Parts: sequence; structure tokens; C-alpha cells
Amino acid sequence: MSHAQRRTSAIALLAAGLASVVLTTTVPAHAAQPPAPPSTADRADQGTITPFTPTVPNPTTATRAQLDAAASPVRKKASPFLAAPQGLAAASNVAGPISRAEVIARARTWVAAGVPYSMTNYRTDANGRYRTDCSGFVSMAWHLSSSSANNWGETTGTLLEFTSSIAKESLKPGDILLNPNPGASGHVVIFNGWANAEHTRYDAYEQAGSVGAVHREIPYPYWSGHGTFSPRRYDNVIDEPQLTNAVHLQRIAPNGELFNAEGDYATGRWSGWSNQGASQLKEVTSTGTGAVNRTFAVGGDNRIYENDGDYATGKWSGWYALAGSPEVKAVSAASDGNTVHLVAIGLDGRLYNSDRDFAGGNWNGWTDHGGNGLKRLTSATTADHVNHIIAVDANDQLMELDADYAARKWSDWQVAGPAGGFRAQDVTATASGNTVHLGAIGLDGNWYNTDGDFDRGSWNGWWNGGGGNLKRVTSAMANNVNHVFAVRSDNTLTERDGDYNTGQWNDWATPAGGGDATALTASFTQ
Repeated sequence: MSHAQRRTSAIALLAAGLASVVLTTTVPAHAAQPPAPPSTADRADQGTITPFTPTVPNPTTATRAQLDAAASPVRKKASPFLAAPQGLAAASNVAGPISRAEVIARARTWVAAGVPYSMTNYRTDANGRYRTDCSGFVSMAWHLSSSSANNWGETTGTLLEFTSSIAKESLKPGDILLNPNPGASGHVVIFNGWANAEHTRYDAYEQAGSVGAVHREIPYPYWSGHGTFSPRRYDNVIDEPQLTNAVHLQRIAPNGELFNAEGDYATGRWSGWSNQGASQLKEVTSTGTGAVNRTFAVGGDNRIYENDGDYATGKWSGWYALAGSPEVKAVSAASDGNTVHLVAIGLDGRLYNSDRDFAGGNWNGWTDHGGNGLKRLTSATTADHVNHIIAVDANDQLMELDADYAARKWSDWQVAGPAGGFRAQDVTATASGNTVHLGAIGLDGNWYNTDGDFDRGSWNGWWNGGGGNLKRVTSAMANNVNHVFAVRSDNTLTERDGDYNTGQWNDWATPAGGGDATALTASFTQ
């Protein structure tokens, strides 16, 4: 049976295996564990900078022959490689396979720490020990071997040994633009995505002589007068598992029942709506971890219930109550790998949070994070493991609270989005990399969008995406396309998609053959 056939069978089994249940009963649930206290440690790893005497005149651009000639047999034999970094999610081994997300995460640490440029200093931090020039920076980001034998990192010349030539249009985050010239013009930068639709500018990380570690936009392939650059790919870089192009759209009908439809964007086809076996529901959210779509709903008793659909096996867990769930009126889920961050607005208008690692842990209990008369909320987790929580407060103002799971710190509540704030009826958010795509239904019933780049700390301003007479909204992102679903004032559904690969948005259209809804959610799985 083909992969497509297995997936179709799984979807059919999911639809067929649902059993009705009214979510007002008490079900034995997992025991909760007390949450770990947040750390007050600063996110930026301060590290240490140490001068050293290079074995060659120019350690940035030296050739392999020059390095081998300069290194004594004793030095080659006695120089151990540093251990794998601590504190980075899914950290790679030295010189082993590494994901593109980890490459960018490691590069980001030097930018956050403001590491200055030097060909004769090395930096020691959680990433290891690496020379603080351009090729040392790439060696650090790729987690290459580092020792005194190679002057604490590879050179622009020796990076050729670890890479393969690729076409311009094949560039992905974590690849490089390299000028291997052994002279003074040798340089290398890390590609992080295109900055315009024409592919004439790109987002990059580099260790530059004039500014040190920097994240900035660069003309392709590099500024003139700096030699010839070409795109190359590290031979040990691995692509993260891709989300499928099929969205799981769920809606609560006016009678409180939950329905699900599958939209395949590869074929442009939708399945029919299937009843997910629940009633008296008020709110719903969902998120994917691997091949599992995890649905959380607010039942008639204001408690949170969960139902997990495994699209690899075609089985649902069945509905069950979450341990110690407070009484809530709104809920939002975001995932980071196998971990789900679940946030909810209590009947008291305050925000509550609980987390679970589905790779082998229980929910860690509910914690109170305040808020002023909160009414609606959304959440999205960026690549740096920060969960961005945006809520509509008592004054209809969008407010944001960030949970930094890398630093184990929570921010204070602050106005969300561009300066000046925004008043909204409902709100939704997705993330790609460290960018949050924030959508909201304004008080005029139109949908508005803004994108926040949390690497640069900037938003691009709200723009009116229309729609008219909208009252609820959700969104889900896959393959750099943001799919926005909304409920009109007459309870009918509408959809609009924004392709961030091309910079184009389509027009509003009816998804899944239509249907009535009072609330909705959408998510993708692998």
C-alpha cells in the first residue's frame, strides 16, 4: 500500500471511529506534577573571549595544506574536541548531523551576545569553543570540530571540504554563501531565507569584521567589491520533517457538536464533514505533534477535554478530561516538537497555562499568569522556543505575554503588535521561524494582519484584509503558507490564504463546501 493510500485509510478510520459523548462528565485523568519555577537567568549566554596565537598567519582563510604544515603531530593527537552544547533543544553531536533550525538557533546566540570579530580570539560558551571570525562563526553554527589544531574553527578554504555546491534557487536556511579566496577577501555568511520575491536580497547571519555577529539583509550574493560568492550546503545538514499539505479544519456547530473536514491543498479537494462525537461544546483549539492532531475543547461544564487523532494509525484516543482543569471560557494550544503549551482564560478573566511533553510526560499542572478581563486568545511558538500568547482584554485591546521556555522566564503583559495597539473582537496567530503572523478581527468586522519579526524586534504594520461582518477567526501555517479561516456574522465559513514564499494573498472563499460554526480551529500534522 502506498503512503498516500495508507494516509487515506487512516483518515477514513479516524472519521469512522468516532463515538458520541457529552462533555459534562468526569473522566479519570493523568496526575499533575507541580510546575518548575522559572529561572531569572539572562537568555544571552555571556560566554568568555580568549586571545590565542594562531598557527598560521591568517586563520580565517588558511588552506588545509597551510594548517597541516603548521600543526605538529603532538598537537594533532592531543587536542580533544569539545562536548556537545548543553541547553539547546535536540542538540547535535560534534561534526554530526544537524538540523537547519539548530544551525540558525546556534548562530542567533552569538548575535544575541554581541560577539565582536577577531581572527585571534576564540569564544567559549554553551556552543563550544570557536574562533570569532566569519569561518569560525559558521563552524560554530554547524557544530564542526574545533581544536587548537585548526585554530578553533575551519577556514573559508577548508569549508569547501564540508560542503557541496548548490543552485541559487535551492538555498535554504542554514546554507552558506562562500567566497573561499585564501586572501583578505575570503568571507562566508549563513543564509536564512529570501528577503524579497525577486530573490535579489536575503536574510543572513554573519560574523563581519566591522560589526561582529550580526543578523541583517544582504544583496545576493554579497555586496560588490568583496570577491566571488557561491551558494553551498553543509553535507551533514538535515531537513526537518515537513508538514503535510492537508489541513485539519474543525468547527463547533450552533448546536454544540464538533465536526472535522480535511483539506488537501496539493489536490485542491476537501473531504466531507465528519461528526467528532461530542456535544455542548463552547470553544475549541488544536495543534499537531508529529502525525497526531491534538484537539482541546471547552465542554458544557467549562472544563477542558482532549481528543487525539493519530493520522499514522488512524486511531483516536477518545475524549477525556484534563487533570485539574480550571473552569475556562477560551483555550489555545501551540506545539514545540512533542510538547504542547496549553493556555486558557478562566471564568475570572485571567490566563492559565499548562504544558505536556507527549514523548513521555504528564501535564505539569496549571499556573496563573494574570490578565485584565481577558476574553479571547491565541498562541504561537517561534523557533527560539518562545510561546507568544496574545489575548483580547476587557477594553478589546490586544495584549501579549511571552513564555520563554529556553530561558525559563515569562514576560509581563504588554500591548501586542505594532506601536499604538489594536482593538479586536477575536485574534489568531501562527509562526514561521521567529516571525509571528498575527491576525485579528477588528471592531469593524474586517480581518487585519501584521507580521512580527522577533529576531529584529519589529512589526510591519497592520493591513486591512477585508472579509466584512466577521466575528471569529483561526489560522494554521504549513510550508510557509498561512491559511486563515473565519466565521461570518451569519455563522458561515470563509477562508483566505497568504503565501509567504511569493508574497501573494488569494481572495476570500468558502472552504470545505461550507458549514455553520460558532467557533473553529485548524492545524497541520506531519
